[in-house]
Amino acid sequence: MRIADKSIDRFLHDIATKPRTPAGGSIAALCAASAAALTEMVARHTINNKDKSVDILDYMDEVIQICSAYREQFLEDMDRDTQAYKNVINAINSTEENREECYKTSINIPLEITHRVLNMVGIINKIIKEGNDYLVTDGAAALLIAKATITSLIYHIKCNLIFIQDKDFFNKITTELELIEEQIKIYSKNTP
Repeated sequence: MRIADKSIDRFLHDIATKPRTPAGGSIAALCAASAAALTEMVARHTINNKDKSVDILDYMDEVIQICSAYREQFLEDMDRDTQAYKNVINAINSTEENREECYKTSINIPLEITHRVLNMVGIINKIIKEGNDYLVTDGAAALLIAKATITSLIYHIKCNLIFIQDKDFFNKITTELELIEEQIKIYSKNTP
């Protein structure tokens, strides 16, 4: 059974009581899925609005497709991140030589999630401006959740980066994170 198929109560109980996994990465992926669901909801309720232009309605239809796919990917990421962290723990507890590769995977998965959430932030900003006026608070909630998710994921990535010896990988990821953080600042200036 994948993590996303558990009840919310069971999942949170597992977070609270099981050692190490699932943990912060899974919560971040769940938050990303929640932001995608809220964004999709706003788009769905905007499509029936006769006062919106055809271009806006077509955009909302596209948003529904994108956010629906993202939502499912984020739910799958809950398991991917959990497995990556389990692999790190197993590598630490053994004499395996692949410890750094495990850390790289535990960096790459949240980085992939971060990129998708960052793309969603741009979508959410437009949804807030152009979507159903009655759901502006839901769009704002999606935006706040998305930004908090990115912050959390960046923190996880940086914490895992300290174990990386591969300087090229370290520099590549550090540069990527700086670009993401700069993009979030730009989005924040343009937030309605």
